[in-house]
Amino acid sequence: MINRLVSRRRLAAALAVLGIGGSAAHASADSMASLKDLPAKELRFRDFFRMPIGSKGLETTEVLRRADRQVVRLVGYMVQRENDTPGSFMLTPIPVQMSEHADGDADDLPATTVLVQLDPSQRDWVTSHTPGLVTVSGVLHVGRREERDGRVSWVRLQLGPSAIRRIDADEASN
Repeated sequence: MINRLVSRRRLAAALAVLGIGGSAAHASADSMASLKDLPAKELRFRDFFRMPIGSKGLETTEVLRRADRQVVRLVGYMVQRENDTPGSFMLTPIPVQMSEHADGDADDLPATTVLVQLDPSQRDWVTSHTPGLVTVSGVLHVGRREERDGRVSWVRLQLGPSAIRRIDADEASN
């Protein structure tokens, strides 16, 4: 995947702090210190919406609303996409593979999907899919927002500049 991106002269980014591999990878809370001086609070996908779902549909929990604009840590799976979006990736509680070309807007993303955004200085970077669980820490933002690609996000996680790093073609081939 990274070789494909490098050959197309796009910046490739590896989740260096998160690691790559089949076991759970962990981001350092220190990498987020520049964003907030608070330690990251563990947030779970099951804390996003009230259960059972009632007549009003999905309703955010008090836990999610209190976490807005706080440094949080989430453990989940990177969505494997057919078309990578520079500057971001999606995180879900279950492994998901999207086929945008075949499915269009009819994807299988869970309601608890989080848009993970790279630091603004890295908005042109493309992250490669990392299989298995990953742990990310960043500032959480809750609320409806239309993204550059036309999708609407309800929960976003803003990473700091040291959360990922650029990799070169030699590293990508290993």
